[in-house]
Amino acid sequence: MLPPLGESAALEVVVTPELTVDFARLGRVHPVYATYNMARHFEEAGRLLLLRHLGPGQDALGRSVSVEHLAPSWVGDRLTVEARCVAVTGNRLTCECRATDAAGREVGRGSTVQVVLPRDVLDTLLDPARRGG
Repeated sequence: MLPPLGESAALEVVVTPELTVDFARLGRVHPVYATYNMARHFEEAGRLLLLRHLGPGQDALGRSVSVEHLAPSWVGDRLTVEARCVAVTGNRLTCECRATDAAGREVGRGSTVQVVLPRDVLDTLLDPARRGG
């Protein structure tokens, strides 16, 4: 059973140097919370919400994530990342996501979609032997 509309889950995130913008081959760019880490935290918050509702033999995978990064957050800033169920369509859960800082300032918003499948179906889909070549 998927979460009811309006139910939410939240993560508390402290921005660390590892969460700032570092493009590996291009090096460090800005000493602020990276948009790609915000996307990861949006997905993590959505999964946290979903895990409470998965039945035996069920699992899920991400289908989409969108992020609008509205304001910078620096190392040491404390953020709350929340995912709220806004739609359930068949086996798909859509969450509206928000990141706010300790002062209540919205620093990001977006959405995630997860698809719930039987674990055995997911295992088959993700089997490395099925990988094209």
